[in-house]
Amino acid sequence: MRTLRSRVAFSLLLIVFYLTLLPFVVHGFGMIGIGLSDDAARNSYLFADGQSVGNAAMMLHILTGTILVALVPLQLIRALRQRFNRFHRALGGVLIALALITGLAGMTYIPLRGTIGGPVMSVAFFLYGLCLFTSALMLARMARTRNREGHWAWGLRLFWLALGSWLYRLHYTLWYLLTGGVGSKSDFSGPFDLVQNFAFFLPYLLAVQIWIMRNRSVHQGALVTGL
Repeated sequence: MRTLRSRVAFSLLLIVFYLTLLPFVVHGFGMIGIGLSDDAARNSYLFADGQSVGNAAMMLHILTGTILVALVPLQLIRALRQRFNRFHRALGGVLIALALITGLAGMTYIPLRGTIGGPVMSVAFFLYGLCLFTSALMLARMARTRNREGHWAWGLRLFWLALGSWLYRLHYTLWYLLTGGVGSKSDFSGPFDLVQNFAFFLPYLLAVQIWIMRNRSVHQGALVTGL
């Protein structure tokens, strides 16, 4: 009965996630459309005239990041992992590639163009891209060396980092619904904005690290017994 309730709860959570993801996906592909238009610089601060490399990096970042967020929850579905292991591994390879491209594209854009929020946002977002890129690289290494414990730990880190852009917008949506946007400014220089520069990924990484440390022995036991 507990297993059935867990499956139902997970299914409902997954449905809610994808419902909240729809506006994010629509916005992402809308931005790509703007980037491909002739007047991209006039329609979005993300693009600039005569900055083809920066514009291309941003469009690539948005495209791969949007697909990454949409696909990464599928790795949590136990039935897919157990019954369709080849699909699970193939999807894992796709997600690693998407994360590498997303992180690298973002880290290319920031030195070229900076961010609307200034140096603090630029440093925070570059750090996020570096964490995403490193986690994807380490996960690929763990998979190649068949290090199952390392695969488990880096997979968890990459999962939460992959959701970063969605979490960033979710934080803002909830904050504006609850407070009307207190502490947030249009140029992202408000106190909430400054905290949010790091709050969409660092607390989650810390929580994941604590989870890994507390559950490492249980996971090792499951690997030994084959559970």
